[in-house]
Amino acid sequence: MPIKRIPTGIAELDQILEGGYPAGHGILVRGPPGAGKTILATHLLYRSCRDGKRCMLMLTHVNVESFLEQAENIGFDFRKCLESGKLLITKSFEIRSNKIHNASRLGSGIGFLEKDSVESVQEIPGDVEVVIIDNLDMLSLYHTVEEFADKFFTINDILSNKKCTSLFLIGQEESGIKDSIAEHIAFGSIDLYASRDVRTGKGLRQLYIPKMRCTNISLEPMSFRITPEGIKIEKIFQRDEVLRGTLDITV
Repeated sequence: MPIKRIPTGIAELDQILEGGYPAGHGILVRGPPGAGKTILATHLLYRSCRDGKRCMLMLTHVNVESFLEQAENIGFDFRKCLESGKLLITKSFEIRSNKIHNASRLGSGIGFLEKDSVESVQEIPGDVEVVIIDNLDMLSLYHTVEEFADKFFTINDILSNKKCTSLFLIGQEESGIKDSIAEHIAFGSIDLYASRDVRTGKGLRQLYIPKMRCTNISLEPMSFRITPEGIKIEKIFQRDEVLRGTLDITV
């Protein structure tokens, strides 16, 4: 029986993923700051809300107003979704800021900041179908490898049991160990990164899908642009083009 899919909100990506993200599973989205992780997730959030699905966004690094402003900048207005209750947003950033203030005032460490992350996921209403966690960096930063693995496995398991389609956003850890653990646990993973074209000197954004279970995927990176309408995937980045360009430079 074919696996159910949920549209990503990006037409070209839906084609690549045979209709969208595998429904009811967790997908890891990795990349450095500014790579486009939040924008990629915003596409899914907006499309899902428009399709009538109830969604939850768990913010840990920016406040709600900042997210809404960034979304409006690429044409996504979530105000009506919030008013109708189709979109729920947790104010984890504000809560975390208060905890940091209290920890500083009381002389406590701040390793406790994400101790309630599992509890927060457990409290997600049962009718929520799409969950975005933006992002896991604080969970990664203040926990050992073993603690991170245990918490991420638990969070992913809870959401899978709730039949939620989830995106977990995470930055690039220096050692890469926690990233690899998260990729192993998640149902799929998408990498976003930027490089510089040695031929033209221009920056190049690429999207790479190393893992997506139950999906016949190409292992070729795809170039994309961030436009006033969000992410636009241009084409599969052909290795032959890179080789030809390299040979032209060295000749």
